[in-house]
Amino acid sequence: MIRNRLEELSLEALFALAGRNGLLLGPDSDRATVLEELAEVIAENREERERGNSVTVRIQQKKFALVYDDETPLTGEQLDEYQLPDHYETNHIVLMLRDPSWAFTYWNISSHKKRTYAASSGFDGLTLRVLEVANHSREITIRDSFEIPVQLTDSSWYIHIPRQKTHYRIQLVAKNHHRRELLAISNSVYVPPMHLPVAPEQMTPEQMALYELCGMEYLEVDPFGRNTFPAVGE
Repeated sequence: MIRNRLEELSLEALFALAGRNGLLLGPDSDRATVLEELAEVIAENREERERGNSVTVRIQQKKFALVYDDETPLTGEQLDEYQLPDHYETNHIVLMLRDPSWAFTYWNISSHKKRTYAASSGFDGLTLRVLEVANHSREITIRDSFEIPVQLTDSSWYIHIPRQKTHYRIQLVAKNHHRRELLAISNSVYVPPMHLPVAPEQMTPEQMALYELCGMEYLEVDPFGRNTFPAVGE
């Protein structure tokens, strides 16, 4: 896959890519030589990088093997073609579950709003209002909530999740002149139980296959909620 990707590039782009990978080539090198040596050095760099990865990272890489097989540094022209803007002129917030204890949220505020708040003498910051909600798609029934103050320059935050087997959403709120302005509300995420419901010896073949794929056996915690500490007096 690396070789196929390289063959799509011009000779000039190949020389530029070789330089960024620390490969010194003579100006009279032909295209076949450049392709061969460049493919070899990219493969070597990848192997060296993967040897330094932990077992957990290697498991994740195998899940997305097709992406890694097609991994080749882009040229400057290609980077310009696919360059994304630093921000979008919308107010939005997204909530993503990392695991049953932690979630990650990121947001965007329009330039107009940022300028307005920055110039306002009454602006008192932003707040992430974390909502534990009932599972209703069209309306929000709040069971519990807490708030996290953030700065206007912030754009993401990790959030500790206090309860499992429930749903959470995030409201992005601005405090300006003693008023609270709701800028955006996130998607809803379901937080599953902290531990697996059954031990490996009780799993069906289908459950065992999923358990082996997820890499949970490499975690340094007991995924089944069993007390691994010795009892008092032992």
